[in-house]
Amino acid sequence: MKKVLVVSLALLITTLFILPNRTVINAAVRSVCVDAGHGGTDIGTSNGGITEKDLNLDVANKLASILTASGYTVYQTRTTDVALSNRDRYTFCNGARADILVSIHHNGSTNPEIDYSRALYMKKVDVELARALVDSVSSKLGTTNNGISRFASGVLIKAKMPAAISEGFFLTSSYEYSLLTDGTDKRVQDEAQALYEGIVNYFVTH
Repeated sequence: MKKVLVVSLALLITTLFILPNRTVINAAVRSVCVDAGHGGTDIGTSNGGITEKDLNLDVANKLASILTASGYTVYQTRTTDVALSNRDRYTFCNGARADILVSIHHNGSTNPEIDYSRALYMKKVDVELARALVDSVSSKLGTTNNGISRFASGVLIKAKMPAAISEGFFLTSSYEYSLLTDGTDKRVQDEAQALYEGIVNYFVTH
């Protein structure tokens, strides 16, 4: 009987102290597929020599660095200026079996005064990720939060994991252009950090 009690106590200690730690460690091992929108001859929108494809890539690379430094497994659809189809993008992310897909874009308008943040989703499973991203980005960047919108993008339709497109701000905004050309790179770094925080917030409940 004494031996049984000793074994039971050992199991209890294991359950209380070892298993919770293991659970925490496993919960931290998440994977993110980061997609920099546009690329190659597809420049997206532009303003004064700054192209959306390059801005998307800059933010994506910075986000990937932050995620990697924080222990996430990161997959990137592109790390250089190359052209990719939507099929290339979702096929890559699906093949990587990432937990989520975050596609980085920026908006454009003929009106330089327009500026806001929004996120796009397609499926019901995408909604909370999209909301987490736009809430974090608009809060950190100080932009108007234009919420989330349903959008039939090939990347979102074919993704086998929760996926969302972040449109951080309007590249065509005169205000944003002034921040992007102030020589500090702060606006880009802040956006990457905001996306990271949105991802972290999403994973708290998923």
